[in-house]
Amino acid sequence: MRSPEVEADGRASGSRGDGTDRCPFVSVVIPVLNGEGHLTACLDALHRMDYPAERHEILVVDNGSTDGTAEVLSRYPVRALHEPRRGTSQARNRGIRAARGDIVAFTDADCVPTTGWLREIVRGFDASDVGGVAGEILPYPPKTPAERYAARMRHLSPGRYMSREIFPFAVTANLAFRREVFEKVGLLDVDSPRGGESTDFCTRFFRGTGQRLELVPRAIVFHQHRSTAWELFKQQWGYGRGHAYLYIKYRDEIPWGWRETVKVYRDLADSAASLLRTAIGYMAGRTRRDDLDFEYFELLKKTALRLGFAQEAISRGRFYL
Repeated sequence: MRSPEVEADGRASGSRGDGTDRCPFVSVVIPVLNGEGHLTACLDALHRMDYPAERHEILVVDNGSTDGTAEVLSRYPVRALHEPRRGTSQARNRGIRAARGDIVAFTDADCVPTTGWLREIVRGFDASDVGGVAGEILPYPPKTPAERYAARMRHLSPGRYMSREIFPFAVTANLAFRREVFEKVGLLDVDSPRGGESTDFCTRFFRGTGQRLELVPRAIVFHQHRSTAWELFKQQWGYGRGHAYLYIKYRDEIPWGWRETVKVYRDLADSAASLLRTAIGYMAGRTRRDDLDFEYFELLKKTALRLGFAQEAISRGRFYL
């Protein structure tokens, strides 16, 4: 029986006799909020995919845009949906409910999928014990110091996160699941700030299905990283809030005490000292500008993560985090 959280508005079916019927029908879900600057590149790339057009649909969920996003959407043959409740989890859940596919694939408005992206995602589901597939996330050619920092850090690349011993996960910028997964474990947690929802859903996926999450490196999307220090700071602040939410939700499994707090602030102090040393070396001509930028963005990232973490913890009455 289908979960009441998933709308039963039917799946595409039928056989053409030309081999396309062997391709599962896939729903590609993209949340967007004021994505006018990125969305065109994303949708152009999706419409160049080599996956049969009649075997996939593209659902773009507008999460309350006030720019030209709606005008961009009007130029493409996509299913444009609207979700007034703010939050990427709310938007993705709206897309999941409306999806008709046997597989639901996620990417973001600031991502540019390769031509073979969806074909490679589907191949990852060949084994019956695979319930989810994560593709590789590579940096869109960086132009600014902030973008070069994110590229150097391999920001969002699933290999960094799926190999973790505790709470392995992959991010929803390039992630797909069989439809029945949502029927078994539910939808994304709408209470989680951005940065925690992927970890939470993957945790429930592993525990609720017993299936595997397969990494398919050939299923590639290029991600357009945050271009300025302020945009990076806001992003990492949000991630910090998401991390705190996870620590609270799973507090019996990932406890946090004064030792962990001291460790975080010691790491911050070490980063500040490293930035100072690098700055002195740069002024003396011994250090490259790229290394100075890297140390600056490292400190900025860690500071934003900690501030976001503290904000979320305090807002939920967890003053000791």
